[in-house]
Amino acid sequence: MTTPTEVTLERLTAMFEALGLRSQLEAEDGTVVVPFTNMAFICQINDGGIFSVHGLWRGDLSEPADLAEISNLVQHHNATALMPKVYISANPEGAPQLHTEANTIVMAGMTDDQLSEYLQASLSLSMRVATVLEEALPHLVTWQDELPDVSDQDETEKDA
Repeated sequence: MTTPTEVTLERLTAMFEALGLRSQLEAEDGTVVVPFTNMAFICQINDGGIFSVHGLWRGDLSEPADLAEISNLVQHHNATALMPKVYISANPEGAPQLHTEANTIVMAGMTDDQLSEYLQASLSLSMRVATVLEEALPHLVTWQDELPDVSDQDETEKDA
């Protein structure tokens, strides 16, 4: 059994590494950034002991019809799911952007196992929201061209 310890950004970075996830500690603003192809997550612990896992989805919401559809999906999610909270707000350039957010109060009593479970739940439930949006509006997925090119792989690698 792990013993409770203070939650620090360094501890979170180590947990992401143990989960096999890339992360980058941004010490100047007190965050840990965890990138995925379709989302980026920003994790932080504020002075009040609240741990936040904030996701930013890469979908382009500039078309009014798409924004209306996404808004309906967001409202449905928030009415039926416990977490994460999902909302749309303007990015610094004024364009609408979809966010996911999960928060929990952490104290020195939270074990590594508990914190790891919370991290995994926050990430996986946020990614589930992204999957629902991407299945409902597949034309918003414009980042597939950034995935690795598999054309150079031999047939055994493609079958793996």
